[in-house]
Amino acid sequence: MSSEGAHERTSRTSNVNGSLKENVDPSQQKLDKTGLPLSPQPTDRKDDPLNWSPALKFAICIQVSFLAFIGPLASSVINPAFVQLGEAFKISPVQASYELTVFLVFAATGPLFVLPVASTYGRRPLMLAASLVAGVTNVVAAYSPSWAGILATRVFNGIATGCLTALGPPIICDTYFLHERGFYLGIWALFINNGPHVAPLLGGPIAQKIGWRWCFGIPGFVQLGTTAVIACCLPETLFSRRPQTGDIKERSFLDLFLFRSKPTRSIGWRDFTRPFLMLRYLAILLPAIYYMTCLAYGSVLFATTGSVVYKEFYNFSIIQTGLILSIPLIIGNSIGEACAGWFIDWLLYLHAKKHGGERPSEARLDALWIALLLPIGTIINGISISHSETVSWVGNAFGMAIANIGFQVSTTVVYAYCTDCYKPQSTEVSAVFNFFRQIFSGLVSFYALPLAERIDFQYAWLVFGFINIALLLPLVVLRWKGQQIRESAWQKPPTFHNDI
Repeated sequence: MSSEGAHERTSRTSNVNGSLKENVDPSQQKLDKTGLPLSPQPTDRKDDPLNWSPALKFAICIQVSFLAFIGPLASSVINPAFVQLGEAFKISPVQASYELTVFLVFAATGPLFVLPVASTYGRRPLMLAASLVAGVTNVVAAYSPSWAGILATRVFNGIATGCLTALGPPIICDTYFLHERGFYLGIWALFINNGPHVAPLLGGPIAQKIGWRWCFGIPGFVQLGTTAVIACCLPETLFSRRPQTGDIKERSFLDLFLFRSKPTRSIGWRDFTRPFLMLRYLAILLPAIYYMTCLAYGSVLFATTGSVVYKEFYNFSIIQTGLILSIPLIIGNSIGEACAGWFIDWLLYLHAKKHGGERPSEARLDALWIALLLPIGTIINGISISHSETVSWVGNAFGMAIANIGFQVSTTVVYAYCTDCYKPQSTEVSAVFNFFRQIFSGLVSFYALPLAERIDFQYAWLVFGFINIALLLPLVVLRWKGQQIRESAWQKPPTFHNDI
Protein backbone atom coordinates (compact mmCIF):
# COMPACT_ATOMS: atom_id res chain seq x y z
CA MET A 1 0.00 0.00 0.00
CA SER A 2 1.47 3.36 -1.00
CA SER A 3 2.25 6.00 1.59
CA GLU A 4 0.29 8.50 -0.51
CA GLY A 5 -2.85 6.38 -0.20
CA ALA A 6 -2.33 6.03 3.53
CA HIS A 7 -1.93 9.79 3.81
CA GLU A 8 -5.19 10.39 1.96
CA ARG A 9 -7.02 8.06 4.34
CA THR A 10 -5.43 9.74 7.36
CA SER A 11 -6.53 13.15 6.14
CA ARG A 12 -10.03 11.93 5.37
CA THR A 13 -10.43 10.35 8.83
CA SER A 14 -9.15 13.48 10.47
CA ASN A 15 -11.70 15.56 8.58
CA VAL A 16 -14.56 13.22 9.50
CA ASN A 17 -13.59 13.52 13.14
CA GLY A 18 -14.17 17.24 12.89
CA SER A 19 -10.59 18.48 13.00
CA LEU A 20 -8.80 20.78 10.64
CA LYS A 21 -7.80 18.76 7.58
CA GLU A 22 -4.06 18.20 7.53
CA ASN A 23 -2.50 18.65 4.11
CA VAL A 24 0.99 17.42 4.86
CA ASP A 25 3.35 16.05 2.24
CA PRO A 26 3.58 12.30 3.00
CA SER A 27 7.36 12.52 2.84
CA GLN A 28 7.31 15.17 5.58
CA GLN A 29 4.87 13.42 7.88
CA LYS A 30 6.06 12.71 11.40
CA LEU A 31 5.57 9.10 12.44
CA ASP A 32 5.04 7.32 15.73
CA LYS A 33 7.34 4.55 16.93
CA THR A 34 5.35 1.94 14.99
CA GLY A 35 5.82 3.79 11.70
CA LEU A 36 2.26 5.16 11.45
CA PRO A 37 1.61 8.90 10.87
CA LEU A 38 1.06 10.89 14.04
CA SER A 39 -2.44 12.26 14.48
CA PRO A 40 -2.69 15.16 14.72
CA GLN A 41 0.55 16.15 13.02
CA PRO A 42 2.54 18.33 15.43
CA THR A 43 3.83 21.71 14.37
CA ASP A 44 7.44 22.84 14.69
CA ARG A 45 6.57 25.32 17.45
CA LYS A 46 7.84 24.84 20.99
CA ASP A 47 4.52 26.04 22.46
CA ASP A 48 2.67 23.15 20.78
CA PRO A 49 1.77 20.79 23.69
CA LEU A 50 2.28 17.79 21.42
CA ASN A 51 5.99 18.65 21.30
CA TRP A 52 6.48 18.83 25.06
CA SER A 53 8.55 16.26 26.94
CA PRO A 54 6.89 13.06 28.21
CA ALA A 55 7.65 14.13 31.80
CA LEU A 56 5.86 17.46 31.41
CA LYS A 57 2.90 15.82 29.69
CA PHE A 58 2.60 13.24 32.45
CA ALA A 59 2.79 15.97 35.12
CA ILE A 60 -0.12 17.72 33.40
CA CYS A 61 -2.08 14.46 33.23
CA ILE A 62 -1.57 13.79 36.95
CA GLN A 63 -2.58 17.34 37.92
CA VAL A 64 -5.85 17.32 35.98
CA SER A 65 -6.53 13.77 37.17
CA PHE A 66 -6.06 14.73 40.81
CA LEU A 67 -8.37 17.72 40.34
CA ALA A 68 -10.97 15.31 38.97
CA PHE A 69 -10.39 13.11 42.02
CA ILE A 70 -10.54 15.71 44.81
CA GLY A 71 -13.82 17.29 43.67
CA PRO A 72 -16.04 14.19 43.85
CA LEU A 73 -14.20 13.08 46.98
CA ALA A 74 -14.85 16.41 48.72
CA SER A 75 -18.55 16.25 47.86
CA SER A 76 -18.87 12.73 49.30
CA VAL A 77 -16.81 12.86 52.51
CA ILE A 78 -19.78 14.35 54.39
CA ASN A 79 -22.15 11.50 53.40
CA PRO A 80 -21.50 9.29 56.48
CA ALA A 81 -22.17 12.32 58.71
CA PHE A 82 -25.67 13.23 57.50
CA VAL A 83 -27.10 12.30 60.91
CA GLN A 84 -24.69 14.63 62.72
CA LEU A 85 -25.22 17.34 60.10
CA GLY A 86 -28.99 17.11 60.58
CA GLU A 87 -28.70 17.29 64.36
CA ALA A 88 -26.54 20.41 64.12
CA PHE A 89 -29.19 22.29 62.14
CA LYS A 90 -32.28 20.53 63.56
CA ILE A 91 -33.27 18.86 60.31
CA SER A 92 -33.70 15.20 59.34
CA PRO A 93 -30.88 13.15 57.76
CA VAL A 94 -32.90 13.06 54.55
CA GLN A 95 -33.06 16.86 54.49
CA ALA A 96 -29.34 16.96 55.24
CA SER A 97 -28.71 14.85 52.14
CA TYR A 98 -30.23 17.63 50.02
CA GLU A 99 -26.87 19.42 50.17
CA LEU A 100 -25.54 16.63 47.93
CA THR A 101 -28.53 16.97 45.61
CA VAL A 102 -27.88 20.70 45.25
CA PHE A 103 -24.22 19.99 44.53
CA LEU A 104 -25.04 17.42 41.83
CA VAL A 105 -27.57 19.66 40.07
CA PHE A 106 -25.16 22.58 39.77
CA ALA A 107 -22.16 20.34 39.01
CA ALA A 108 -24.19 19.09 36.04
CA THR A 109 -25.69 22.32 34.73
CA GLY A 110 -23.18 25.03 35.67
CA PRO A 111 -20.29 23.87 33.45
CA LEU A 112 -22.55 23.89 30.37
CA PHE A 113 -22.54 27.68 30.56
CA VAL A 114 -18.94 28.15 31.75
CA LEU A 115 -16.79 25.66 29.83
CA PRO A 116 -17.09 27.38 26.40
CA VAL A 117 -14.80 30.06 27.83
CA ALA A 118 -12.02 27.45 27.97
CA SER A 119 -12.00 27.05 24.18
CA THR A 120 -11.46 30.79 23.69
CA TYR A 121 -9.40 32.13 26.57
CA GLY A 122 -7.68 28.90 27.56
CA ARG A 123 -7.90 26.00 29.97
CA ARG A 124 -5.56 27.38 32.63
CA PRO A 125 -7.56 30.47 33.74
CA LEU A 126 -10.72 28.43 34.23
CA MET A 127 -8.89 25.59 36.01
CA LEU A 128 -7.28 28.00 38.47
CA ALA A 129 -10.49 29.92 39.11
CA ALA A 130 -12.57 26.77 39.54
CA SER A 131 -10.05 25.14 41.88
CA LEU A 132 -9.86 28.28 44.00
CA VAL A 133 -13.67 28.56 44.21
CA ALA A 134 -14.00 24.85 45.08
CA GLY A 135 -11.47 25.16 47.90
CA VAL A 136 -12.87 28.39 49.33
CA THR A 137 -16.49 27.21 49.29
CA ASN A 138 -15.59 23.99 51.13
CA VAL A 139 -13.75 25.95 53.82
CA VAL A 140 -16.65 28.41 54.11
CA ALA A 141 -19.07 25.48 54.48
CA ALA A 142 -16.94 24.15 57.35
CA TYR A 143 -17.45 27.40 59.26
CA SER A 144 -20.99 28.18 58.12
CA PRO A 145 -23.35 28.97 61.04
CA SER A 146 -26.51 28.27 59.04
CA TRP A 147 -28.01 25.56 56.86
CA ALA A 148 -28.79 28.11 54.14
CA GLY A 149 -25.13 29.08 54.09
CA ILE A 150 -24.08 25.48 53.50
CA LEU A 151 -26.58 25.11 50.64
CA ALA A 152 -25.26 28.33 49.07
CA THR A 153 -21.71 27.01 49.13
CA ARG A 154 -22.90 23.81 47.46
CA VAL A 155 -24.17 25.83 44.49
CA PHE A 156 -20.80 27.42 43.72
CA ASN A 157 -18.85 24.34 44.74
CA GLY A 158 -20.89 22.25 42.32
CA ILE A 159 -20.25 24.61 39.40
CA ALA A 160 -16.52 24.78 40.16
CA THR A 161 -16.11 21.03 40.66
CA GLY A 162 -18.09 20.29 37.51
CA CYS A 163 -15.71 22.51 35.52
CA LEU A 164 -12.65 20.81 36.99
CA THR A 165 -13.87 17.32 36.15
CA ALA A 166 -15.09 18.25 32.68
CA LEU A 167 -11.86 20.03 31.66
CA GLY A 168 -9.70 16.93 32.18
CA PRO A 169 -10.41 15.18 28.85
CA PRO A 170 -9.91 18.34 26.71
CA ILE A 171 -6.54 19.02 28.35
CA ILE A 172 -5.41 15.42 27.81
CA CYS A 173 -6.57 15.65 24.18
CA ASP A 174 -4.56 18.89 23.81
CA THR A 175 -1.43 17.15 25.08
CA TYR A 176 -1.43 13.62 23.65
CA PHE A 177 -1.60 12.09 20.19
CA LEU A 178 -4.50 9.91 19.08
CA HIS A 179 -2.64 6.65 19.68
CA GLU A 180 -1.81 7.67 23.30
CA ARG A 181 -5.10 9.08 24.52
CA GLY A 182 -6.67 5.83 25.66
CA PHE A 183 -3.93 5.20 28.21
CA TYR A 184 -3.85 8.72 29.64
CA LEU A 185 -7.61 9.21 29.59
CA GLY A 186 -7.69 5.93 31.51
CA ILE A 187 -5.50 7.44 34.23
CA TRP A 188 -7.88 10.40 34.46
CA ALA A 189 -10.90 8.05 34.53
CA LEU A 190 -9.34 6.00 37.35
CA PHE A 191 -8.95 9.16 39.44
CA ILE A 192 -12.42 10.57 38.83
CA ASN A 193 -14.14 7.23 39.49
CA ASN A 194 -12.26 6.57 42.72
CA GLY A 195 -12.86 9.98 44.30
CA PRO A 196 -16.28 8.99 45.69
CA HIS A 197 -14.92 5.52 46.58
CA VAL A 198 -12.15 6.88 48.79
CA ALA A 199 -14.53 9.31 50.53
CA PRO A 200 -16.24 6.73 52.82
CA LEU A 201 -12.83 5.69 54.15
CA LEU A 202 -12.33 9.25 55.36
CA GLY A 203 -15.80 10.57 56.16
CA GLY A 204 -16.75 8.20 58.98
CA PRO A 205 -13.53 8.53 61.02
CA ILE A 206 -13.35 12.31 60.46
CA ALA A 207 -16.94 12.83 61.59
CA GLN A 208 -16.54 10.56 64.63
CA LYS A 209 -13.17 11.85 65.80
CA ILE A 210 -13.11 15.59 65.04
CA GLY A 211 -16.63 16.50 63.89
CA TRP A 212 -18.67 16.85 60.72
CA ARG A 213 -17.38 20.34 59.91
CA TRP A 214 -13.97 18.91 59.06
CA CYS A 215 -15.63 16.75 56.40
CA PHE A 216 -15.86 20.04 54.51
CA GLY A 217 -12.77 21.71 55.93
CA ILE A 218 -10.07 19.10 55.26
CA PRO A 219 -10.95 18.61 51.55
CA GLY A 220 -11.22 22.39 51.25
CA PHE A 221 -7.70 23.00 52.52
CA VAL A 222 -6.36 20.17 50.34
CA GLN A 223 -8.07 21.82 47.35
CA LEU A 224 -6.48 25.18 48.17
CA GLY A 225 -3.07 23.51 48.39
CA THR A 226 -3.70 21.90 45.02
CA THR A 227 -4.60 25.31 43.60
CA ALA A 228 -1.19 26.61 44.66
CA VAL A 229 0.47 23.64 42.93
CA ILE A 230 -1.33 24.07 39.60
CA ALA A 231 -0.70 27.82 39.70
CA CYS A 232 3.02 26.97 39.51
CA CYS A 233 2.97 23.73 37.52
CA LEU A 234 0.02 23.62 35.07
CA PRO A 235 0.76 25.48 31.79
CA GLU A 236 -1.79 26.55 29.21
CA THR A 237 -2.49 23.69 26.77
CA LEU A 238 -4.92 25.35 24.35
CA PHE A 239 -3.17 25.58 20.98
CA SER A 240 -4.52 26.60 17.57
CA ARG A 241 -3.47 24.33 14.70
CA ARG A 242 -4.54 26.86 12.11
CA PRO A 243 -1.56 27.57 9.79
CA GLN A 244 0.46 30.23 11.61
CA THR A 245 1.44 33.47 9.91
CA GLY A 246 4.75 35.17 10.49
CA ASP A 247 3.26 37.88 12.72
CA ILE A 248 2.11 35.37 15.38
CA LYS A 249 4.82 35.16 17.99
CA GLU A 250 5.71 31.81 19.48
CA ARG A 251 4.82 31.77 23.16
CA SER A 252 7.58 31.19 25.66
CA PHE A 253 7.12 28.69 28.46
CA LEU A 254 6.65 31.63 30.84
CA ASP A 255 3.89 33.02 28.63
CA LEU A 256 1.98 29.78 29.11
CA PHE A 257 1.80 30.49 32.86
CA LEU A 258 1.19 34.26 32.73
CA PHE A 259 -2.00 34.26 30.63
CA ARG A 260 -0.27 35.82 27.62
CA SER A 261 -2.04 33.63 25.08
CA LYS A 262 -3.89 35.73 22.52
CA PRO A 263 -7.39 34.37 21.75
CA THR A 264 -7.69 33.07 18.19
CA ARG A 265 -11.45 33.55 18.16
CA SER A 266 -14.11 35.69 19.80
CA ILE A 267 -16.79 34.35 22.10
CA GLY A 268 -20.50 34.90 21.57
CA TRP A 269 -23.82 33.68 22.85
CA ARG A 270 -23.76 30.79 20.37
CA ASP A 271 -20.75 29.33 22.17
CA PHE A 272 -22.90 28.70 25.23
CA THR A 273 -25.42 26.64 23.23
CA ARG A 274 -22.85 24.39 21.56
CA PRO A 275 -22.78 21.67 24.24
CA PHE A 276 -26.48 21.14 23.49
CA LEU A 277 -25.79 21.06 19.73
CA MET A 278 -23.47 18.09 20.26
CA LEU A 279 -26.50 16.02 21.25
CA ARG A 280 -27.53 15.77 17.60
CA TYR A 281 -24.61 13.44 16.96
CA LEU A 282 -25.33 9.78 17.62
CA ALA A 283 -21.67 9.14 18.43
CA ILE A 284 -22.15 11.47 21.43
CA LEU A 285 -25.78 10.94 22.44
CA LEU A 286 -25.80 7.13 22.52
CA PRO A 287 -22.55 6.75 24.54
CA ALA A 288 -23.67 9.50 26.94
CA ILE A 289 -26.97 7.73 27.66
CA TYR A 290 -25.20 4.40 28.12
CA TYR A 291 -22.50 5.87 30.34
CA MET A 292 -24.94 7.57 32.70
CA THR A 293 -26.33 4.13 33.57
CA CYS A 294 -22.79 2.80 34.06
CA LEU A 295 -22.06 5.40 36.73
CA ALA A 296 -25.49 5.07 38.30
CA TYR A 297 -25.65 1.27 38.51
CA GLY A 298 -21.94 0.51 38.77
CA SER A 299 -21.04 2.95 41.55
CA VAL A 300 -23.70 5.37 42.80
CA LEU A 301 -26.22 2.59 43.42
CA PHE A 302 -23.96 1.00 46.04
CA ALA A 303 -23.12 4.33 47.70
CA THR A 304 -26.72 5.51 48.03
CA THR A 305 -28.10 2.22 49.37
CA GLY A 306 -25.08 1.01 51.34
CA SER A 307 -25.76 2.70 54.67
CA VAL A 308 -29.17 0.99 54.86
CA VAL A 309 -28.14 -2.34 53.37
CA TYR A 310 -25.10 -2.96 55.54
CA LYS A 311 -26.75 -1.89 58.77
CA GLU A 312 -30.01 -3.76 58.20
CA PHE A 313 -28.71 -6.96 56.59
CA TYR A 314 -25.16 -7.26 57.94
CA ASN A 315 -25.24 -5.17 61.13
CA PHE A 316 -22.14 -3.19 60.08
CA SER A 317 -20.87 -0.15 61.97
CA ILE A 318 -20.29 3.18 60.19
CA ILE A 319 -16.58 2.45 59.77
CA GLN A 320 -17.23 -1.08 58.50
CA THR A 321 -19.75 0.32 56.02
CA GLY A 322 -17.16 2.84 54.86
CA LEU A 323 -14.64 0.08 54.30
CA ILE A 324 -16.93 -2.12 52.22
CA LEU A 325 -18.13 0.85 50.16
CA SER A 326 -14.52 1.75 49.37
CA ILE A 327 -12.12 -1.18 49.12
CA PRO A 328 -14.01 -3.49 46.68
CA LEU A 329 -14.82 -0.55 44.40
CA ILE A 330 -11.24 0.75 44.38
CA ILE A 331 -9.91 -2.75 43.63
CA GLY A 332 -12.46 -3.22 40.86
CA ASN A 333 -11.63 0.14 39.25
CA SER A 334 -7.90 -0.59 39.41
CA ILE A 335 -8.29 -4.01 37.76
CA GLY A 336 -10.62 -2.49 35.18
CA GLU A 337 -8.14 0.18 34.19
CA ALA A 338 -5.41 -2.42 33.88
CA CYS A 339 -7.62 -3.87 31.11
CA ALA A 340 -8.72 -0.61 29.49
CA GLY A 341 -6.50 2.34 28.54
CA TRP A 342 -3.52 0.59 26.97
CA PHE A 343 -5.83 -2.05 25.52
CA ILE A 344 -8.00 0.36 23.51
CA ASP A 345 -4.85 2.08 22.19
CA TRP A 346 -3.64 -1.35 21.10
CA LEU A 347 -6.97 -2.08 19.41
CA LEU A 348 -6.59 1.16 17.45
CA TYR A 349 -3.06 0.20 16.43
CA LEU A 350 -4.14 -3.31 15.46
CA HIS A 351 -6.88 -1.93 13.21
CA ALA A 352 -4.44 0.51 11.60
CA LYS A 353 -1.96 -2.27 10.83
CA LYS A 354 -4.67 -4.36 9.17
CA HIS A 355 -6.26 -1.49 7.23
CA GLY A 356 -3.39 0.48 5.76
CA GLY A 357 -3.03 3.05 8.54
CA GLU A 358 -6.71 3.90 9.05
CA ARG A 359 -7.55 4.52 12.70
CA PRO A 360 -11.32 4.94 13.06
CA SER A 361 -12.46 5.70 16.59
CA GLU A 362 -14.88 2.77 16.48
CA ALA A 363 -11.99 0.30 16.85
CA ARG A 364 -11.87 1.25 20.54
CA LEU A 365 -15.43 0.03 21.11
CA ASP A 366 -14.36 -3.63 20.93
CA ALA A 367 -13.28 -3.32 24.57
CA LEU A 368 -16.88 -2.74 25.68
CA TRP A 369 -17.39 -6.50 25.89
CA ILE A 370 -15.44 -6.28 29.16
CA ALA A 371 -17.96 -3.69 30.35
CA LEU A 372 -20.56 -6.47 30.52
CA LEU A 373 -19.01 -7.27 33.89
CA LEU A 374 -20.85 -4.21 35.23
CA PRO A 375 -24.40 -5.63 35.03
CA ILE A 376 -23.10 -9.07 36.04
CA GLY A 377 -21.52 -7.65 39.20
CA THR A 378 -24.58 -5.55 40.02
CA ILE A 379 -26.84 -8.59 39.75
CA ILE A 380 -24.47 -10.64 41.97
CA ASN A 381 -24.63 -7.83 44.53
CA GLY A 382 -28.44 -7.79 44.52
CA ILE A 383 -28.71 -11.57 44.86
CA SER A 384 -26.25 -11.52 47.77
CA ILE A 385 -28.35 -8.92 49.59
CA SER A 386 -31.56 -10.88 49.11
CA HIS A 387 -29.86 -14.02 50.44
CA SER A 388 -27.86 -12.31 53.19
CA GLU A 389 -28.91 -14.96 55.72
CA THR A 390 -27.02 -17.63 53.80
CA VAL A 391 -24.52 -15.55 51.77
CA SER A 392 -21.84 -13.61 53.64
CA TRP A 393 -20.85 -10.03 52.94
CA VAL A 394 -17.95 -11.38 50.86
CA GLY A 395 -20.33 -12.23 48.01
CA ASN A 396 -21.73 -8.72 48.21
CA ALA A 397 -18.25 -7.18 48.06
CA PHE A 398 -17.28 -9.49 45.20
CA GLY A 399 -20.28 -8.28 43.18
CA MET A 400 -19.32 -4.64 43.66
CA ALA A 401 -15.73 -5.32 42.62
CA ILE A 402 -16.85 -7.15 39.46
CA ALA A 403 -19.26 -4.31 38.61
CA ASN A 404 -16.52 -1.72 38.98
CA ILE A 405 -14.22 -3.55 36.60
CA GLY A 406 -16.89 -3.04 33.97
CA PHE A 407 -17.60 0.51 35.12
CA GLN A 408 -13.96 1.53 34.76
CA VAL A 409 -13.66 0.01 31.30
CA SER A 410 -16.84 1.72 30.13
CA THR A 411 -15.63 5.11 31.39
CA THR A 412 -12.29 4.91 29.61
CA VAL A 413 -13.77 3.58 26.37
CA VAL A 414 -16.62 6.06 25.96
CA TYR A 415 -14.55 9.12 26.83
CA ALA A 416 -11.74 8.05 24.47
CA TYR A 417 -14.17 7.16 21.69
CA CYS A 418 -16.20 10.37 21.82
CA THR A 419 -13.22 12.71 22.14
CA ASP A 420 -11.57 10.88 19.22
CA CYS A 421 -14.67 11.40 17.10
CA TYR A 422 -14.91 15.11 17.88
CA LYS A 423 -11.52 16.11 19.28
CA PRO A 424 -11.83 19.88 18.54
CA GLN A 425 -15.15 19.87 20.38
CA SER A 426 -13.84 17.80 23.30
CA THR A 427 -14.75 20.56 25.78
CA GLU A 428 -18.37 20.48 24.69
CA VAL A 429 -18.37 16.67 24.60
CA SER A 430 -17.06 16.54 28.16
CA ALA A 431 -19.69 19.06 29.30
CA VAL A 432 -22.43 16.85 27.84
CA PHE A 433 -21.07 13.74 29.57
CA ASN A 434 -20.75 15.64 32.83
CA PHE A 435 -24.40 16.74 32.61
CA PHE A 436 -25.73 13.25 31.93
CA ARG A 437 -23.62 11.52 34.57
CA GLN A 438 -24.41 13.99 37.36
CA ILE A 439 -28.16 14.36 36.76
CA PHE A 440 -28.95 10.68 36.31
CA SER A 441 -26.79 9.53 39.23
CA GLY A 442 -28.43 12.13 41.45
CA LEU A 443 -31.80 10.46 40.92
CA VAL A 444 -30.77 6.96 42.01
CA SER A 445 -31.40 7.58 45.71
CA PHE A 446 -35.04 8.45 44.99
CA TYR A 447 -36.03 5.10 43.49
CA ALA A 448 -33.44 2.37 44.22
CA LEU A 449 -34.44 1.47 47.79
CA PRO A 450 -38.21 1.93 47.27
CA LEU A 451 -38.06 -0.41 44.26
CA ALA A 452 -35.97 -2.95 46.18
CA GLU A 453 -38.44 -2.90 49.09
CA ARG A 454 -41.30 -3.50 46.69
CA ILE A 455 -39.91 -6.28 44.47
CA ASP A 456 -36.83 -7.43 46.44
CA PHE A 457 -33.21 -6.44 45.95
CA GLN A 458 -32.29 -9.26 43.58
CA TYR A 459 -35.03 -8.32 41.14
CA ALA A 460 -34.50 -4.56 41.43
CA TRP A 461 -30.78 -4.94 40.78
CA LEU A 462 -31.62 -7.31 37.90
CA VAL A 463 -33.74 -4.56 36.33
CA PHE A 464 -30.86 -2.09 36.63
CA GLY A 465 -28.49 -4.60 35.06
CA PHE A 466 -30.75 -5.20 32.08
CA ILE A 467 -31.25 -1.46 31.56
CA ASN A 468 -27.48 -1.11 31.29
CA ILE A 469 -27.23 -4.01 28.84
CA ALA A 470 -30.09 -2.64 26.70
CA LEU A 471 -28.35 0.73 26.39
CA LEU A 472 -25.07 -0.97 25.46
CA LEU A 473 -26.66 -2.50 22.34
CA PRO A 474 -26.74 0.77 20.32
CA LEU A 475 -22.98 1.04 20.85
CA VAL A 476 -22.62 -2.37 19.21
CA VAL A 477 -24.29 -0.80 16.17
CA LEU A 478 -21.86 2.12 16.38
CA ARG A 479 -18.95 -0.32 16.37
CA TRP A 480 -19.91 -1.56 12.92
CA LYS A 481 -21.69 1.44 11.39
CA GLY A 482 -20.39 4.36 13.45
CA GLN A 483 -17.91 5.72 10.91
CA GLN A 484 -20.49 5.41 8.13
CA ILE A 485 -23.03 7.26 10.28
CA ARG A 486 -20.54 10.03 11.10
CA GLU A 487 -19.77 10.47 7.40
CA SER A 488 -23.45 10.73 6.43
CA ALA A 489 -24.96 14.06 5.40
CA TRP A 490 -27.35 14.23 8.34
CA GLN A 491 -24.46 13.78 10.80
CA LYS A 492 -22.18 16.34 9.17
CA PRO A 493 -19.47 17.16 11.75
CA PRO A 494 -19.46 20.53 13.53
CA THR A 495 -17.20 23.23 12.15
CA PHE A 496 -16.53 25.28 15.28
CA HIS A 497 -13.12 25.09 17.01
CA ASN A 498 -11.75 22.95 14.18
CA ASP A 499 -8.30 24.48 14.59
CA ILE A 500 -7.88 23.09 18.13
